[in-house]
Amino acid sequence: MADLDEQARKELFLRYKKKIEEQVGQPMDIKEEPEVSYSQAYEIFRKEQIGVSHTLFENFCNSAEKTLKITLKESDIEKIQPALDMAHIRATPQGVYAFATITTLLSVIVSFIIGLLLGNIMILVAGMLAAVSMFFVIPSIPKRIFMSWRAKAGDQIILAVLYMIIYMEHTPNLELATWFAAKHLPPPLSLDFIKVLWDVETKKYTNITAALEDYIESWRGWDDAFIESIHVMETSLIAETKQERLKTLEKAEEIILDGTFDKMMGFAHNLQSPIETVHMLGTVLPVMGLVMLPMVSAFMGSAVKWWHLALMYNILLPLSVYAISKSVLSVRPAGANPADVYLHLTEKYSRPKIPPKIVGFGAASLVAVPAILYFILHFPTGTEAFATMPLLFSVMLIASIGVGIGVYYGYKVHTVIKIKKKIMHIEEEFSSAIFQLGSKIGEGVPVEAAFSSVIDAMPKADVTDFFRLIDRNIREEGMSLKDAIFDEKNGALAYYPSAIIKSVMQTLVEAAKKSPEIAASSLITISRYLVNAHRVNERLQDLLADTTSSMAMQIKMFAPVICGIVVGLSALTTSILSNLG
Repeated sequence: MADLDEQARKELFLRYKKKIEEQVGQPMDIKEEPEVSYSQAYEIFRKEQIGVSHTLFENFCNSAEKTLKITLKESDIEKIQPALDMAHIRATPQGVYAFATITTLLSVIVSFIIGLLLGNIMILVAGMLAAVSMFFVIPSIPKRIFMSWRAKAGDQIILAVLYMIIYMEHTPNLELATWFAAKHLPPPLSLDFIKVLWDVETKKYTNITAALEDYIESWRGWDDAFIESIHVMETSLIAETKQERLKTLEKAEEIILDGTFDKMMGFAHNLQSPIETVHMLGTVLPVMGLVMLPMVSAFMGSAVKWWHLALMYNILLPLSVYAISKSVLSVRPAGANPADVYLHLTEKYSRPKIPPKIVGFGAASLVAVPAILYFILHFPTGTEAFATMPLLFSVMLIASIGVGIGVYYGYKVHTVIKIKKKIMHIEEEFSSAIFQLGSKIGEGVPVEAAFSSVIDAMPKADVTDFFRLIDRNIREEGMSLKDAIFDEKNGALAYYPSAIIKSVMQTLVEAAKKSPEIAASSLITISRYLVNAHRVNERLQDLLADTTSSMAMQIKMFAPVICGIVVGLSALTTSILSNLG
């Protein structure tokens, strides 16, 4: 009987859906429920979005737990379990600590054996210290994965709220709105949303409101505007009229946009100190070290080895700069979903007639040939090796490597750089363009025809090139709106792969499926956000102008000059000491 009722319900739904489509004149992209269960969807999403390193860490922890059984205190479990859950790591705290213990023991044994075989106490001590540090580093890996995951998810917060609002403006159903956002969001936030639905299906929570409430609480302190916006969306479900519901949803839009703007401004103000630290470690300290190198090499030659300098300059300093930069970016406010524009443009545009490797090698050879001929014909020995001519030709050999690398990359990406600059210019004009597009759609112009209206209104703007591609694909190629924008071969985004433009166009396509009014409202809202983002970017550049200009000046002018002075001082010191000897 239940099966018959279910079948009758579905037939009734399909009948009314077909009737609505005939009245509206276009297919309705409204599904009563997902094509698969939330559990199946979660497994599919997780398989697609989890990386190799993520899976390896899970396997190591699970294997270690089978090998070594560990009992943990409740406080230790509470520290690590939330990170495991939020990062979608299928491992237990006991498995993580078992992996850390086994790794530490193996590292101690290996370092002890190597130290004894080589008879070097320093290797033994360093190995022991590294082994002990493993016991503290490995349990922190879930938190690091979670932090990286959350930073990427933070870029998609605004898009997630807009997708939910777009759906709820048409159908006031929180569960289906969450599913709609999960389907159209990029990873990793899509996996978080489908996990919320999975928790409801597996009866971890009684309803979607409870599951969503528990999830958004994990954003407390990260993005409070997101939490408040979801709460306002929930209140729209109890609105008595459609007008009240739409007004409440508009309030949710304002909260997430204004909150993001405030957070971006705070981030801009707090960024000056980290940038100055990166400046000191990445520019000033290496330059100061170069000044000291002649004296260090002259008077402490036997005590300071070449690998000491390599360790400091090529490993420790870059790692320190990377760690500071990573920590700063991990707390950046929400923005557009990042995309690897360089790789995309390289595949599409960077196909020079002459292979870049040949051009780079040729440039390096032209610089290096005189030095090579000099050393072949007259290789200096003894004190003659420290004379001026061998020094100059040695510098020429090293310079040839830099020239070759520079010419290789410059020749390889010169076309890509031009396209990238044009995309950046389009992004600057995009806020006003989509505002006009939203206004035209709001006046009753069909979405497909609104692009030509914007082209006529902004004929000389670079953004119209992007809109012309969409308009041409629709009118001449007969493509749908989605294909005209997102087709991998001929879509407009194939020529202008901007993360910001892609996010806005995704919102437009999905909103247009609901109604032109929703599409117009969404575009105008996003336009306001892009204007605010541009204001923050200008403010950020103003705050950091002194530091960034100082960095650019030191890197372009002072560092090469100081390097030349250092080479001259090294030659002079070496010559004096060799004559005295």
